[in-house]
Amino acid sequence: MAKLLYTLIILLLVLSTPATAEPMCDIVPKRLAPCLSYIKGKYHSIKPSNRCCRGLTDIVQMDKTGRRKDRIAVCKCIKKALLHISYDPNRIKLASQLCTGFPLPPVGHNTNCS
Repeated sequence: MAKLLYTLIILLLVLSTPATAEPMCDIVPKRLAPCLSYIKGKYHSIKPSNRCCRGLTDIVQMDKTGRRKDRIAVCKCIKKALLHISYDPNRIKLASQLCTGFPLPPVGHNTNCS
């Protein structure tokens, strides 16, 4: 548990963005933080936690505007938030689908967000 907390603190410190960044990229890391153990495949949870689902719901709402630029921005924010973390991109898609019924794309380190 301490290791997870340490990882979350480091994640938030590393991913602090300057004031000129897109507002979305300030929000996405905070919303993804409760999902880290799920998307990393730890504990082999069947379903993401309620906190994770609330965060993913917020991210999905940003992504569902129908505007291509918003979808690209969300993708880039997810990539940036998870840059230094080893995870399974398909678990982002699965978690968002389980929580919201709307799957986010499986954003990985090599995903082209354009």
